[in-house]
Order: sequence, then structure tokens, then C-alpha cells
Amino acid sequence: MATIGLSKPYYALYQESGGTVTYSGGGLIGKATEMSLELEGADANILYADNGPAESDNQFAGGTLTISTDDLLPEPMLAILGLVEEEMILEEAATATPKWIVYNDDQAIPYVGFGGIIKAKQSGVTKWIAVVLTKIQFANPGINAVTQGETIEWQTKELTATVMRDDSTKHKWQMQSTPMDTEADAEAAIKKALNIANPKPALGTLTVSSAAGSVAGKTKLTVTPPVTGGNHYGYKTGATVTLPAAYGEDVSSGWTSWNGTDEITATTGQEIGVVEANAENQAVAAGKGTVAAKEGE
Repeated sequence: MATIGLSKPYYALYQESGGTVTYSGGGLIGKATEMSLELEGADANILYADNGPAESDNQFAGGTLTISTDDLLPEPMLAILGLVEEEMILEEAATATPKWIVYNDDQAIPYVGFGGIIKAKQSGVTKWIAVVLTKIQFANPGINAVTQGETIEWQTKELTATVMRDDSTKHKWQMQSTPMDTEADAEAAIKKALNIANPKPALGTLTVSSAAGSVAGKTKLTVTPPVTGGNHYGYKTGATVTLPAAYGEDVSSGWTSWNGTDEITATTGQEIGVVEANAENQAVAAGKGTVAAKEGE
């Protein structure tokens, strides 16, 4: 199986209690460009018997991970290097809320778990392998930059870390998955191993416009963007309408089902809220407007 690619470098903060290893606060470090793992040599401990080697013990003695990324994102940089931010006060700065990332005596570099995905090809079929190092500690990166010439010389951020055995009962230090059919499967395996939850999407915004309907007391709504496949609308009216606060909020009660085209009975001047919900009646997007109903004749 030949390696042809690398992606998705993840980290998570390492904790140990009573021989149980857990992880928290993880995420992506950046976009990976290169990774290497060099293992330290360990002299074989050989038992000789009958004038020849009879037993041998050769255990993992540590190693060094080197990972290059397109950039080291600010949030993981603070986490994996134990750094803090300080506000930078600049008059008339074009940058919104600029900050210093500070290296000082308070820096305490934590242990972390690390994962990445190796893309490989076997018999013409592309596969993905999840690799997890259970306990590592990064070192402060240096600075290396070259002035720009006639052509751009791409310069990536390089990080090195010491690889250790973890504090579990059998002192794991590395896990590799069997070849997987998709990158998504390999990514899910890393997230599972490092206890990284998928972020919940943000609640989408609907623009709701109300116009007089065809008969008295009715309003015709225009909602954008339109409902997506498999989802449905619900609405409610009142002097004040409270919309769902977050994506996934249950909207199975208190909302009237609406097909997106029928005119709605409502009172001019009141609020009307519209929610887009999925098949489990969880809010996907929401918005509201002011009712303009047809007046009586």
C-alpha cells in the first residue's frame, strides 16, 4: 500500500486519572502538508542460551513527530502550546481587535493526543488510514521566513513533538486503523478516539415578508431562502413571537404546519414567525416579520 496523501491533523487535550486516559477540548490544528514520525532506537535486550539468542525484549523508547501545516490556527496554537492572548491597543487600526500571542514564564505546554489521516492506494483503490498518537507534547516552534521574490516560495509552519507512551494500563502510544473506504470514516474514527464532537451548525436565518392576501384577514408570505429538501415549515403569530434560540431546538409543539404557499389567517400589525424544521422537528432556520393582512370589505 503506497502513501499518496495526508489530511486532517487533529489534537485534543490529554488527561489521566487512575490509569484511565481521556481527552477534551480538541479540534483541527490546520491543513496538513507533511508529517513524519521518527522512533528512537532501543537496544535489544537479548537473553542468550545454548550459545545463541533465545529471548529478546525490544520496547518502544519514544519518538519525535514532525507535522507541517499551511498555517497554525490561533485557537489550537493557544491550546497545544499553553499560550495566552493579550489585547493590543492601536489607534485607528485597520485590524479589528488585534491581539498579542504571548510566550512568557506562565507558559505550560500540555500533553495532547494527536490524529491524522494518511491517504494510500492499494491495487488501484484509494483508502484512508486513521493514525492516533495517544500522548505527545509539542515544542515551541521557531520562525523561518524568506522574502518574496519574482515567484512565491511557499513557506509552511512546522511543529515538532515528543511522542510518549500514555498512562493507560498497557501504555499505548499509537493506534492505526485498518484501511477505510472514505476519508469521512477515518476522520470519524479519529474524532471518536480523541473525544472530539462535531460542532452543531448555526441556526439559519429566514427572511419573512408579509403582504395582503386574496381575502379579508389573510396574509401571503414570502420566505427566503426556500425550504430545503426533506424539511418543512411551521409558523406562529402573536403580539410577540419568540424564535428558536439554536439549531436543533425542538419545534414539535406551538408551531402550525405550513406548506409554504397557502395564505395564512393573521392580524395586521402582529408578528409572524416561520421556522424551517427537519424530519425530527428540529429547527434548522427561522425568521419573522410583521403581518400585513387584507382588510375587510
